[in-house]
Amino acid sequence: MHLLTLESIRERAHLLLNNPKYLNHFDLHLEKLDEAADRIIQLIKRDYKTPQDIPPHSRKRHFEAGGIDRTSNVKDIVSLLDLFVVGVLLDAGAGSQWTYQSGAVYSRSEGLGVASYDMFMKGLCASDGSQKADAQGLLNLTPEKLAHAFQVSDKNPLVGVEGRTQLLQRLGQVCLDSKYFAPEKRPGSFYHFLINHPTTEHHKDGKHVVDVHVLWEVVMNGFSGVWPRTRTQLDGVFLGDVWPLEAFKRMQEDGLIEKGEQGKLMPFHKLSQWLTYSLMDALATANVHFKGAELMTGLAEYRNGGLFVDLDIIVPRQKIDKPLNVHDDLIVEWRSLTIALLDRTAVLVRERLQMTEQELPLAKVLEAGTWKLGRELAAAKRPSKGPPIEIVSDGTIF
Repeated sequence: MHLLTLESIRERAHLLLNNPKYLNHFDLHLEKLDEAADRIIQLIKRDYKTPQDIPPHSRKRHFEAGGIDRTSNVKDIVSLLDLFVVGVLLDAGAGSQWTYQSGAVYSRSEGLGVASYDMFMKGLCASDGSQKADAQGLLNLTPEKLAHAFQVSDKNPLVGVEGRTQLLQRLGQVCLDSKYFAPEKRPGSFYHFLINHPTTEHHKDGKHVVDVHVLWEVVMNGFSGVWPRTRTQLDGVFLGDVWPLEAFKRMQEDGLIEKGEQGKLMPFHKLSQWLTYSLMDALATANVHFKGAELMTGLAEYRNGGLFVDLDIIVPRQKIDKPLNVHDDLIVEWRSLTIALLDRTAVLVRERLQMTEQELPLAKVLEAGTWKLGRELAAAKRPSKGPPIEIVSDGTIF
C-alpha cells in the first residue's frame, strides 16, 4: 500500500505546502524561513568546529547525555540494535515534570535515553537478566517495573507509563511471531536479515551496503505489530501514524489527489522513521551503510513543528488554548506542513554552507539545527519549555 512507503510521506506533505489555499487552520509566511536557516547556521557554528563534525539525528545522541559514551559498553551489534529499538520505543514525550537521576539529573529525551539504557543494562528486557532484549523478557515487563526503573512517583510523574509498557510487550510478541527476528527472537536479530538480503552489497573492505527500502520493510512489516490497533485502518490494514486531513478531501473535489479513502489520508510514520534513523546510526558501527537514505523525511514532531510556529512561519488562525489529540485536523495539518518545511529549510542551510545534500544530509540538519532550535525557542518562550501547541500524549507517538 502506497501510504506505507517512504515516498508517500514527502509526496503528500509537499502537495499540501504547494497548495496553501486548502489550509484550514494556518497561514504561511515562507519569507521567514530565511530567519530559521540563519539561526540554524548560528547553532552549527556554536556547537561544532566544522559542519562535517555534525552527527546524524539518532537516539544515540540521547544515550550520550552528559558527554558519556554509554553505548560503547554494548559489545555486539545485535545487542546494540536491541538497545536502540527499546530506546526509541520509550522515547515518546516525557512531559515537563519528570526527571531521572543517574550521576546527574536528566529530563525529557536525554532523561528517557539514559533511563532506557540503565534499564537495558540491568537486564530488565531479557528473560535471563543479561544485557540484551528478547521476547520473553519484554513480555514480562509491567507498568510497575517500568515506573520503578524510570524513578516515577507522585512527585515525579512520567507521561504514558501504561502505553510505553504496552509498546514493549507488543515488541516481545512480534519477536515471537515475525520472521525478521528468528531464530533468536530478539529485536536486533533483523541484522541477519539485512546482511543476508539478496540486494545487499558486500565489499572487500568489509563494508556492507543495504538498500534503505530493505530496512524500511523490517521497520514497517516486522515492527508493525507494536503500534496500537486504535490507529487508522484501510481495507483491514492498520496504517499506524496515518491520519485523515480535511484539506485533502477538498483537494479530491478539485481533482488534485486521488479519490477514495486513501486520498484523504496523510502518512507520517514518525516513530518508524525515528527508529530507522537510529538503527542506521547503530548499524554504521558494524560498517553497514545505506543507499537511498535521502528518501527519509524530517520528523513530524513538536520540536521541529514548534520551530515553525515560534518563528511565525506557520501562524494559527485561531488561538489554541488547550491540548489537542494527534488525530485532530489542526495537528495533522501542522505536522504535514512541518515535513515539507523541513525540506525547504535544509536547502537554505546547505546553500549558506555551500554544501551538497550528500555532504549535509537531512539527518544532520535535524540534529544540529531544527530539533535543537525548536527546543531552545520553546525554553526561551515558555516556562514549561513545552511546544507552542500542546498534543495529548499516550506515550506511543511523540
